[in-house]
Amino acid sequence: MLKQSKVFSFWVRKVDKETRARAAVISTPHGEIKTPAFSPVATRASVRALDPADLKKCKSQVVLANTYHLYLTPGIEIIKKFGGLAPFMQWNGPTITDSGGYQVSFLWGQNEEEKIGRVVSITDRGALFSSHIDGSRHLLTPEKSMEIQHILGADIIMAFDQPLGRQYSDKQKIEAFERTLKWEERSFVAWKKLGNKQALYGITQGDTDKRLRRKSLEFILQTGFPGIAMGGESIGKDPKITADTLDTVADLLPDDKPLHALGLGGGPEGIFVGVARGVDTFDNTSITRLARNGWLFIYPEDGGNIKNKFRIDLNKRKFAEDKKSISPYCDCYTCQNFSRAYLHHLFNTKELLVFRLASMHNIYFINTLMERIRKSIIAGELKDLAKVWLDKKL
Repeated sequence: MLKQSKVFSFWVRKVDKETRARAAVISTPHGEIKTPAFSPVATRASVRALDPADLKKCKSQVVLANTYHLYLTPGIEIIKKFGGLAPFMQWNGPTITDSGGYQVSFLWGQNEEEKIGRVVSITDRGALFSSHIDGSRHLLTPEKSMEIQHILGADIIMAFDQPLGRQYSDKQKIEAFERTLKWEERSFVAWKKLGNKQALYGITQGDTDKRLRRKSLEFILQTGFPGIAMGGESIGKDPKITADTLDTVADLLPDDKPLHALGLGGGPEGIFVGVARGVDTFDNTSITRLARNGWLFIYPEDGGNIKNKFRIDLNKRKFAEDKKSISPYCDCYTCQNFSRAYLHHLFNTKELLVFRLASMHNIYFINTLMERIRKSIIAGELKDLAKVWLDKKL
């Protein structure tokens, strides 16, 4: 057990014998997170279509919000008056905030014809960007990001970084990587000055470049960040690329610090890949985005597999008269009360209710999968569970 501060600790209960997977507990001022765990994304202090009670019904332990968006609207001063992010959105559990680095680095600047919502310039000082809301200009620096996250009051916060964009040249990637090390060091200094009452995670960058990833992680460990986050687009939709990226630093990952995967994708397959390589917590926006577009997760017992990506498309006409629930093996509110036919009807008529019902199912599905994985690690049966889901070794 490692006590990073009086209000934050990380305790590993069981480690899988054949992988780096572990069942652990992250203690925060607002409760415990039993890992491995999924964090729904509440970008603007809201998981779309769901309220905090819905999230609790879906077994969510923690939510992640976005520094960039909350800084622009409603604004930090308003959230400050409510005492922070959690009381503002009426969530009584642990919270995470990202640093805003991803958004200001390239998310809003990929189309040079855009007049608003784009990067103006990125220098060692910080990122100057124009708001996607009204075009106003703002400078986000490591110190500013720490100040914003301090006011948001999340239990876990992220260092300010510059991800390596796919459009970057080799020279630009090296510049962004070196700048990230400088920004993270400044984030750490600013965090200490603010009282370090939140757990600050350093973010490893470097894409799939083994030398850069290792250098990034070594810096984070030497600096003394309480936690580690894996960032970049290589922690994304393709489980194989995710595995390769995590494997580049596997031997350097410490046993006494939690590991968060930013935007871990790839559905259940990607989750197994991440957990087997030491991921304790992760967030992903596609879980609810898929739900809002009619893609609902199903279990192996329903015929879910890697080929169909463990999901069905309820927009299809074949579900119009289907009396079954999404999954008879699911205990979520949606599956206990509504049929596939009814959900198909809601999608077909674009009724807003379907966003809530579909999102509840997908979040419950992922959280249930995380529970199964945790129990299998504790019981020493992760290999068997992975065989059921993936029909192959981890």
